[in-house]
Amino acid sequence: MTGEPLRTVPAVLARFDTAMSQFAAAFEDGQYVLWLGSGISRERVPNVYSLLENVIESLRVSIDPTDASCAYRSAFDQVLALANLTADEKAKVDDTVPFADWPLRERITAVLAGNYSKVLDVRVEGKPKDYLVWDVLDVPETYGSPGIEPDVEHYCIALLMLEGLVDSAVTANWDGLVERALSDLMPAFGAVARVIVKPEDFHLPKRPVELVKFHGCAVRARGDVNYRPMLIARMSQISVWATQQQNRPMRKRLESLYTERPTLMLGLSAQDANLHHVFGTAVEDLDRPWSPEAAPAVVLSEESLLPHHAHVLEITYGADYDGHAAEISESAVVGSFGKPTLLALVISSLTRKLEFLLERTLHSTWSQHDVQLLADGLLSLRDYAASHADPRNAQELEPSEISQFQRRFVSLLIDVIHLVLTVFRTGHVPSAGGRRYEPLSDRPVTQAIHSPDFPTEEFGWLSIALALVGRGHASGHWSIASGDSSAPANGVLRLATDQRDTPVFFVKDTAILTALELDGAFDDSRGSALVIIANEEPATMTRSPRSRYGRDGKTRSGRFSVASNTAETASADELFEAFKLAGGF
Repeated sequence: MTGEPLRTVPAVLARFDTAMSQFAAAFEDGQYVLWLGSGISRERVPNVYSLLENVIESLRVSIDPTDASCAYRSAFDQVLALANLTADEKAKVDDTVPFADWPLRERITAVLAGNYSKVLDVRVEGKPKDYLVWDVLDVPETYGSPGIEPDVEHYCIALLMLEGLVDSAVTANWDGLVERALSDLMPAFGAVARVIVKPEDFHLPKRPVELVKFHGCAVRARGDVNYRPMLIARMSQISVWATQQQNRPMRKRLESLYTERPTLMLGLSAQDANLHHVFGTAVEDLDRPWSPEAAPAVVLSEESLLPHHAHVLEITYGADYDGHAAEISESAVVGSFGKPTLLALVISSLTRKLEFLLERTLHSTWSQHDVQLLADGLLSLRDYAASHADPRNAQELEPSEISQFQRRFVSLLIDVIHLVLTVFRTGHVPSAGGRRYEPLSDRPVTQAIHSPDFPTEEFGWLSIALALVGRGHASGHWSIASGDSSAPANGVLRLATDQRDTPVFFVKDTAILTALELDGAFDDSRGSALVIIANEEPATMTRSPRSRYGRDGKTRSGRFSVASNTAETASADELFEAFKLAGGF
């Protein structure tokens, strides 16, 4: 990508709307496989630089200065040799000083980061061959501890999986944070996902989501020593991984995914030789020609193109790469790292589902112009949500403070979506503080509408209602505040003007509204709320009036039936006026 890196969610959304619109559309159709690397977990587990520092310092403090043949001294020297120090630099090395205080610390770790697998392959005489990995890095605790919390990236990936937009993910990571995020959002984790670590796992029943951990799993190794040899990190392991018979099922699965489906790489340097072998073999079976009209075969969630990634693009596109290198690189690089990319994908994909349902509901009765006016309201709502994903004073904050802000945003986003959809479907308010998530649809919406159990019509009306809310916000008629499952009486969201603050509830039909009243979340006699009912509301009986001013003289809540009002109006403008009238705006 040319230009400045994209470090906010609105900036990434703008790229999805323009230069990367083909990628975004294909992703929202469930076409992409995720290939995940350590970059998505860098704020939860140590990054490669920290690992290398730990290795060097551990070896340094273990050296016995009185033993000329000390095994730790030998290993220490071998590691430093991989840093390619000059004679002058070697003369500055003082192994009596903690590595954190070395003037050359950053220089050494920067070089070793490109040789991390060689570093971890250094042997300490008398110790197991994986001593640096298992004991020094303490893999079971560092990567497999149940106390490690998922980050923004893991929850976003879980959301995309539950929404049916990602059915396969391949990861080189040892941690179990994607699985943890999924289990947090969907307690019946085993019914949703199949995690593959060893060849026998391919015999497990298929599930909607597949997570392939081709470099092993620290969580399983923590509880079962038989998984210890499956932790892949050392050069001697990586160099033969693709040719070992026991890895054949895993390799074939990775090749199949890379051959059949386009790839989105997140936090993956792709520098390991076994990955290059997989990619090369995959395109031998079925090449990936370059076409500017098609969604890219490889998309990289990076701020710029790195040499390892350029090599992957060259392997993938073969002969086409030489003549189209600049175009291919431009199409492949999002321009942002994992957090903004994944947050943008979650917000964009949910909006596109709603937009599709809105268009399907209205396309045969309204003009394309009016349909687009309503769809623009959904985009306004999308952009409003995205504007809250990043702190306004990001340039004044430390990276850790920005990350903490984004974690709160993801938590709120999950709560609000779950609150809106649960109230809409059932009339019950979900438990406060929980992170359970019920997706809008468990597959791409173009597929979901063909299921007899999917409420296509009701969700179409809900999409129209949300579009009206978004239009009013964009035009300055009201501001929007999100709801909170801990305060259900405040609505699933609130619309505020200078004169009033209106709790809003979306419900599928009057039966759901009754359930909401019985649940105690909605009290019609309060008179300050707006209830938006998707389906047509039954005609009111004369002896039981339901106007805003009932027979008891008390003000009743506003009511707006989306289906009824859409049938009675002929344009987006008329429907918007009816909506404002019903809400008293």
